[in-house]
Amino acid sequence: MESITRFCPNCWAELPAEAREICPTCGAPLKEEGDFFEKLLRALWHPERTRATLAATLLGQLGDLRAVPSLIEAALHARDFGVQEAAVRSLGQLQDPRAIPALALLLRMEAPLPVRLAAVEALGAFHDPRAREALRGALNDPSEAVRAAARAAWRTTALEEASHHVKG
Repeated sequence: MESITRFCPNCWAELPAEAREICPTCGAPLKEEGDFFEKLLRALWHPERTRATLAATLLGQLGDLRAVPSLIEAALHARDFGVQEAAVRSLGQLQDPRAIPALALLLRMEAPLPVRLAAVEALGAFHDPRAREALRGALNDPSEAVRAAARAAWRTTALEEASHHVKG
């Protein structure tokens, strides 16, 4: 029978079978505490990418803006681009202006293609001049797919801006 791999809920170190109460790596208690939201925030750094990706996705779906700083951190620094992409998509869902500089940075630092595409899509959802400026920069991206997405987002934001001025 295969044993189940367990991880410390604090540092995500893989636990030896004999570890029951204290993590031998960080010394944290192994009894999991905290609410669902806090567990999702910790799971953003889980070593299994599928768990971290799911956590990033769920944080966006919850709509709780307390997740924004952690999602920004994951978008910029997660080791797996799938986790980065999920964090970026969630930032786009949450539409908190604090995310705009990080999304713009991902485009400038030439993150992996799926992350850049998600960043363009997320920026296109914002009604903020900083987002439009970042989209303008993406019009020169090395990838034609990113340039095309940026052009589409740019047109959409320009139309929305024009209709807003007509209504105002």
